[in-house]
Amino acid sequence: MSRTRNRRLALFALFAIVAGVLSAGVAAAVSGGGYSPGEQDCPLNADSNDAGQPTSWQPQSPVPGCHNSKINVEDHSGGRYVQVWTDQTAQDENVHSGGFKINTNADGSGPGLSGTFDAPPGGPPVISITPQSGTPDGTAAALAQGAKVYFGADDNLDSGEHDGVDGNFGTAHSANGPSDGGAITVDWHPDQLAAWLAALSAAPGAPGPFLSNPIPLVSTGFGACADGICFGVYTAKTTLYQGGTPGERDVYNYDGKKWDPANCDSGSAADEQNCNGGPGQPHNMDQYRKAEKQNVVAQPGVQLYEDPDPQSSPIGPYPLPAAYVGTCGVTLGGGAAPAAPASPVTNGAGQVNASTGC
Repeated sequence: MSRTRNRRLALFALFAIVAGVLSAGVAAAVSGGGYSPGEQDCPLNADSNDAGQPTSWQPQSPVPGCHNSKINVEDHSGGRYVQVWTDQTAQDENVHSGGFKINTNADGSGPGLSGTFDAPPGGPPVISITPQSGTPDGTAAALAQGAKVYFGADDNLDSGEHDGVDGNFGTAHSANGPSDGGAITVDWHPDQLAAWLAALSAAPGAPGPFLSNPIPLVSTGFGACADGICFGVYTAKTTLYQGGTPGERDVYNYDGKKWDPANCDSGSAADEQNCNGGPGQPHNMDQYRKAEKQNVVAQPGVQLYEDPDPQSSPIGPYPLPAAYVGTCGVTLGGGAAPAAPASPVTNGAGQVNASTGC
């Protein structure tokens, strides 16, 4: 987790720049943006705060093949046709290497081009470009029926920061990638149109399917989290975090949410031991994750909210008052904000929550 204002501003500035690039001409967690350790080619515990002290839980740092920034162009079966990345680094080590792969085939066996670069401290830069021969197998045609463009980045870009849980002190089931970062995604899915129409037909007059996914052919999202502060803009309902209690919760709706203590986070072994909420509350990070809903989602629109992941290190106000405006209604307040007066649109968390029926 980022500990300073500079780190937080740098992360949001990165995504602001990338968002501008995408909107300028490209077809276009961390509990935001659809960030995924899998998309970064990383295990969930790649950012463990015990990096440099190999254990069976965190065997090596940096993790070979793990990336702190990644662009993927892929089909819905997991085949990737374009990849660009920078490599994860060890604690206190700046980014110095990365690469790219372009191929016509989903499994990388077709004609293409790949390359790597490395500019190690104190050494000359090394650049390698490798053409690849092969025969196109037609798998790229799958992109017409389902394609995804993903760009994600995380706080390992900040001099190799490692601040995920280390598996000790009740954190073994809380590994969820790094604490800060985000992603921009564009998902083309015309194959879902029939199911979308069927859902509308099955419940005539019910607005839910339309309001949660108003543009059925394509969805986009941008979101990022830093120091517990999360912001996102989405065109369709998007899962941001998964807990262990059956049910679903809109990420900006705090009704029923159990907040971990403000000084509970994954920055160090000492921080991991500050997660006892007292009598009647969870006593460690794993228990707080289990108390969270199985599916915590963003809805179409703009939302500001406190990171639901107990790994985060909030800088305050904590919990961050939420704000949402979109197809599913309007939500304001909660957390550290004074409770709204009782009314038909005031929820159990003291938020104004006017819902359209999503």
